[in-house]
Formats: sequence, C-alpha cells, structure tokens
Amino acid sequence: MISVTSVTDKYIVQPSLLDKHRKTLEWLSTALLWKHELAFFQKLLDQNAPKFTDVEDKKRIDHFQNLLIYYNGELVDTLRSKLRDHEKRLAGMLETRDESRTEYFKEHNELMNELDAFNKNFVEYKEDFFYFIERVL
Repeated sequence: MISVTSVTDKYIVQPSLLDKHRKTLEWLSTALLWKHELAFFQKLLDQNAPKFTDVEDKKRIDHFQNLLIYYNGELVDTLRSKLRDHEKRLAGMLETRDESRTEYFKEHNELMNELDAFNKNFVEYKEDFFYFIERVL
C-alpha cells in the first residue's frame, strides 16, 4: 500500500494538494448531480406550466425557464469544464511532485468560491421552484 507520508513523516506531497484533489472531485460529482436535477426541473416545469393561468405565474414560469436554460445550457457546463481543467493541472503537479506552482492555489480558492456562490444560488432556485410548483401538485 502506498502511503502519502514516508516513515520519517516527511510528506511526499502536501496534504493540502490531496485535499484540493478530493474537494475538486466532490464538486465534479455535485456538478453532475446539478445536471440531473436541472433535467428533472425541466420535466416538472413542462408538465405543470399549463396548470398556471395567472399572468404573474406565467412571468414566474418564464423566469424559471430562463434560469434553467442558462444553468443547464451554459453555466454548469462551464463550471464542469473549469473543474476538469483544474483537476488536470493538479494531476500534473502530483505526478511530477512539483508543488511550486503557487498560481494553482490561488486558482483553486477562486474556483471553490465560484462554486460555493453558484451552489447557494442553486439552492435558492430549487427552494423557489419547488414552492412555486407545489401550488399545482
């Protein structure tokens, strides 16, 4: 079994790099879940939109639809691409044991902040969407 630390407790790679790898993989998994959720939301919206007749409700449907298109057609794919590129750079650093690329650490923090911000927006979107759709279920 390969250990991250040697017998002398000198790290072969920084534990922070392994933590960044784990966090990036978690976000990749989350992004895939977002895609599945967005497809489900689209089906829900398609099935239930005709049940709403009020003008204000129609505006809300348009709002939800526009966000679905933006999230599913652009934003989540862009975030997934950034994560994959980020993971490739990390894999190169781990393979060569070159931990001197400090720009990677800054990039990682910025990407994690971007993902956290989107995740908060997405949670709010889901809450609003479900609250709205529940009115006709």
